[in-house]
Order: sequence, then structure tokens, then C-alpha cells
Amino acid sequence: MDGQRETLLQETATLFARAARVLDPVRLHVWESMGVTFPQLRILFRVRARPGIDVRGLAQDLGISSSAASQQVDKLVARALLSRVEDPEDRRHVRLTLTPDGEQAAGEISRATRSRVERLLDALSTQDLHTLGGLLDQVVAAAAAEDQPAVSGV
Repeated sequence: MDGQRETLLQETATLFARAARVLDPVRLHVWESMGVTFPQLRILFRVRARPGIDVRGLAQDLGISSSAASQQVDKLVARALLSRVEDPEDRRHVRLTLTPDGEQAAGEISRATRSRVERLLDALSTQDLHTLGGLLDQVVAAAAAEDQPAVSGV
């Protein structure tokens, strides 16, 4: 990679990270108001994206131990944000689903984030929105090609 491209790549990566951090205050406010920790939030969104996932699969997806996943799941079940459902085909396996309160919590965080993004993007022209949308599609596709689990719901 030539030096000019390397510099451009680093500068763009920095701007991308700064743009992503713009949403942090909105997310943190909503999380704090709900009393949800970041690890718990990750679990809520993963279960939302993959209803019926088991704790082992959840741990694999999030890159954490099954024990750590199980502890966080217990807390979310106690708060009535997640429910455990026996797998009808194999009673030894327990599937995770969001409760109505869990759906509401995940939806509220998504709505708050989306609203903030829409307000910020409203300053762009229609052409700029098309361009940015196409570029972001390419970034998401590159992440998917690397088998990096995307955080859904944001």
C-alpha cells in the first residue's frame, strides 16, 4: 500500500470512528435510563436478530464464555427482558427470546439512535445521501465478508 493511500485510510478510519461516537451520548442516555449495561444490550440485540438462539450460540456470536453469557442472560431474565423457552425438539436445549419488555427496550434504543442519525443526515443533499448510502453498503458488505457479526438494531 502506498503512503498516500495509507494516510487517507487512517484519516478516513478516524473520521468514521468519530462519526460513530456521535451516537454514544444518545445510546448511553437510553441505556442508563433503562438500567441496561453494554454487555446486556449486546445480548438483547443479538437475541433480537436471532430469536431462539441458545446460550452457547450467543456466547460464540459475542466472543465471550458461555458462563459470562449465562450470567448476563440470568440478569436479563430476572428483569423480564429475556425469556428462556425449552426447545420442543430437544428439552435439554433452551432457546432465548425477547419478552415484550425486551422488544420495547431494544426498539426504544433503535428509535433514539435512528432519530439522531436522521437529524444529522438531514443536512446532506439528496446526492450526498445516495453516495454515503452506497459507501456504507460497501463497508457493511466488507464486514460481512470477514464474518464479523454486525450489531443490528442501531
